[in-house]
Amino acid sequence: MAFSTGFGLTCMCFIMLLFLPGQGQRQCTKGKPPKVGNIPIDCCTETSNAFISEPVDACYEQKEGIRPCKIHAYLFVTKSNKQYCVDPKASWLKRKLEMLKKNGIICKDLV
Repeated sequence: MAFSTGFGLTCMCFIMLLFLPGQGQRQCTKGKPPKVGNIPIDCCTETSNAFISEPVDACYEQKEGIRPCKIHAYLFVTKSNKQYCVDPKASWLKRKLEMLKKNGIICKDLV
């Protein structure tokens, strides 16, 4: 009886080892949108010239034609986790970027 119990445990351990790699999902980071906290950043499909008065937590520059993103835009993520897509030609954008830089927030490339 001891042989069959030992053999059974050995088989069970072997089977578990076969299935363990399948327990977690493999994650590919290339091409995945960045996240702020647990919130993924999406591509901007259209932009606005409206001024953003909310405090900004993060800034990204989306370049035309990179990833599935088709337009050039600046993407601001606010402290309330709202995303704003801003037209790079917005009159107030340059001043906003300078203020963010003084506060330690630099726009990263959205890749």
